[in-house]
Amino acid sequence: SPSFFVTSENIPAPLPSDDPDVSPTVLKQVARYETSADELLFYLFEYITTQAVGDGNVETHNECLQIVTILCSAHLYHPSTTPSPYLAILSEGRCASLAVLLVRTLLERAVTEREQVQTSSALWTYLMGSPALLCPYYSRDCLLLLVLLTSHTGGVYRGILDSAGHKEPGTNTTRETSFLVDMELVYLFFCKETISEEKTLLLYTLVQGNPNARTYILSRTDTEQLLLPLLRVLYNAECHSTHHLYMVLILLLILTHDDAFSSYVHDQILPSVSWYKERVLTDISAGGLLILIILRTIQANMTKLRDRYLHTNCLAALANLSSKFHSFHPYVAEKLVNLFCNFVKKYGKLSTACEGTEDLTEVQAAEISTLEDVIRIFLEVFNCTLCYSGKNNTALIYEMLHKREVFTRFRTHPTLSEHVANIETVLACLTERLELKSEQEGVSVTGVQEVIEELARQWPSDRLQMTPVLKFEYIEESESNEFFVPYIWTLIFSESSLYWDTSRITLR
Repeated sequence: SPSFFVTSENIPAPLPSDDPDVSPTVLKQVARYETSADELLFYLFEYITTQAVGDGNVETHNECLQIVTILCSAHLYHPSTTPSPYLAILSEGRCASLAVLLVRTLLERAVTEREQVQTSSALWTYLMGSPALLCPYYSRDCLLLLVLLTSHTGGVYRGILDSAGHKEPGTNTTRETSFLVDMELVYLFFCKETISEEKTLLLYTLVQGNPNARTYILSRTDTEQLLLPLLRVLYNAECHSTHHLYMVLILLLILTHDDAFSSYVHDQILPSVSWYKERVLTDISAGGLLILIILRTIQANMTKLRDRYLHTNCLAALANLSSKFHSFHPYVAEKLVNLFCNFVKKYGKLSTACEGTEDLTEVQAAEISTLEDVIRIFLEVFNCTLCYSGKNNTALIYEMLHKREVFTRFRTHPTLSEHVANIETVLACLTERLELKSEQEGVSVTGVQEVIEELARQWPSDRLQMTPVLKFEYIEESESNEFFVPYIWTLIFSESSLYWDTSRITLR
């Protein structure tokens, strides 16, 4: 088995041609070496892209994928600003002629369901007496594709994937000259009950970089099928890595930035959510569940992780949804207002403890500033909801009325007072109606709800100060590969059956 004898730590590092200590003879040997590597990679690519996977060649396909993965791993052991010769070969010469076909093949095979079997190299089976259980088929194809997309010379491959178009089922295309895929097949692949880290990374890559894929996904009328696996990852956060949580939140931020998605997600009613254990949820909208899981993530982060990046992305996604809130489930409305009250309570305690202190410590000042930012965003969310969809959220208004004193305390706050004006207007209008009703016949809980519904039908839009719609957009950092490359290789290290010399790995 080639993958057994070709060990990644023995791959030579590139030699700079301008180094005076390197003789011309050595450089010629390196040139011949790179030519041989080009030929090897070309034939590996050719086999992967032209031979369909079947019962008789599963082992061979697996070995081809593993050899390419090993050759791409040189920079794990040889960190350098100069790319590995193997990575340079991937985008040059003969290999470049197969780049489009390779990306298409790996993507199509990653999203195509195939029965998983126990398989490993023949030599491993001979030595160990039993085969090793490898990661699922889609995972091997998916991880190699991600490696190519994020390599030093991966611009070629990323450009190919970013320009992939939607192929209508049943139509024929020329494989060598076009890159069209069945986006429905791709979409359904991500809608499975569980979504692994490599699947999440591939979904991010498509949604972030490919406008055709993003448009197709956002045009679907069953986006709750994609949303549920992502929300389940956040719900079971303790079972997933922090990186996985980051990627899911970034995806939610990208999706919620789209107005159509933010609106339509509230129209998709879920009869039940079996994996939500805190209480029985029935007839809740996918948008309501999305808000609920975001709030739960913020709450958990506040008490355990205290990760500002998680807070920022959660609040940004919540803000993106705020102008489209409607038909709030009472449980979701209660959770939203209660979480806001928790932050206000914590802010009040900290402010009281620091009152009279001339010199706040750096930690105290940072925590007060963070809490003020969080409270401000919550107030902006409430404000935006009242301005653009208040009449459609009677359950939320009921909860806000119940906790009215929490909002009014910011009436004279130097930086937050402007965000409570509309809230006070609505609650004051509602209080007037309740007092009038109370004088006439008394007010029960049902009576309060009736008054709120009456106010919703006669919504005082003319008395509100309209504010801009809240919108937060995700922008990928220019040096994003500093995050993605180590992350992808961590997944390869943990999921493949290859041997890696951990004592020599320097990529972090």
